Amino acid sequence: MKYMGSKRAMLANGLGTTLRREAAGAKRFADLFAGSGSVAWYVAENFPCRVFANDLQLFSSVLCDAVIGRVKPLDSDLVWTDWASKARAKVAEALIYKQARCFDQRSWGRARRRNVAEARDICLGGEGLITRSYGGHYFSPMQALAFDVLRATIPIENKVRSVALAALISAASRCAAAPGHTAQPFQPTPGAAEFLFEGWRRDVWGQTKSALDRICPKHAQSIGEARVGSAESLAGELEPGDVAFVDPPYSGVHYSRFYHVLETVARGKCEEVSGVGRYPPPNERPKSDFSMATKSEHALEKLLNVLAERGVRTVLTFPQEETSNGLSGSIVETAAKKHFKVLKTVANGRFSTLGGNLRNRKARIPAYEIILSLTPRNQHQYKRK
Repeated sequence: MKYMGSKRAMLANGLGTTLRREAAGAKRFADLFAGSGSVAWYVAENFPCRVFANDLQLFSSVLCDAVIGRVKPLDSDLVWTDWASKARAKVAEALIYKQARCFDQRSWGRARRRNVAEARDICLGGEGLITRSYGGHYFSPMQALAFDVLRATIPIENKVRSVALAALISAASRCAAAPGHTAQPFQPTPGAAEFLFEGWRRDVWGQTKSALDRICPKHAQSIGEARVGSAESLAGELEPGDVAFVDPPYSGVHYSRFYHVLETVARGKCEEVSGVGRYPPPNERPKSDFSMATKSEHALEKLLNVLAERGVRTVLTFPQEETSNGLSGSIVETAAKKHFKVLKTVANGRFSTLGGNLRNRKARIPAYEIILSLTPRNQHQYKRK
């Protein structure tokens, strides 16, 4: 998945070692800002503790539940055969299927603006949510149709449904014709049109099956739980013997801006979208104090105080340099030292530029991240209430 701040690479570069040391013997492990779910998956697969994964957005909860909510593998071929069969039968019934197929079979680019205008006109006549909201923008008409029918025919059985929906979210992330993440789609300009059309040629069916193949064999050692909510709410339920992982936002822009397409796929519903980014109305886009420069430091202090008071060992990661929400590695470390004994390591990471164009601005650049292992100073004084 395209996800800013993803910890997948760091798991093999220092973070995995830290988690193995801290999570060994833990009763429960709580990922308070779960994001793409990399850390929650890693701990659930490697340790018998119960994993809780938390985020403000539903798509993150779905991704995490696909693994931490199961203790047995699934057969991806069996899941896909039944699901794809139902979806392919349904796609031919769509009102715009013939128009979308004809459009998909042509070469694009000679009249790029006309091509895009035509694609958007086709999708205006569609019935599905993805087609109406994102067709002709993030996705070609045929891609949008594919996402709609796959979403409409998601398997019913709970654990299979969770895995299938996670695979579809992953495919949407990989297919979206957008720079960096999904804040807004490429436009038919001379510099961006080739990337737009490249995205429109990606195989939704193949990407979904590939994601299923990756996810189905994975499973937890103990059944976990994925939640949608604030980090503070879950932190307030933890106890000594639990371990928390804190990877707070580093952007001054709310993350819901970057992942609204994935959130729509997860929810299966969305109010009318608008603007270049095809954004839903503000009431459908969760906000966090951690993404506000005027509130981020206080929000971090408050969270760390809760974790320390409850005697929770904590692993915290953050970019070393100053970030757009006003925090930096040194600020985070200073805040942590007020409540914890701190063991610090530094690892190479990949820092998102929030929208590279693959030419003069890369989507991700090398960076350093601090990894803090935090032991509460008052842990021995904690009494369960």
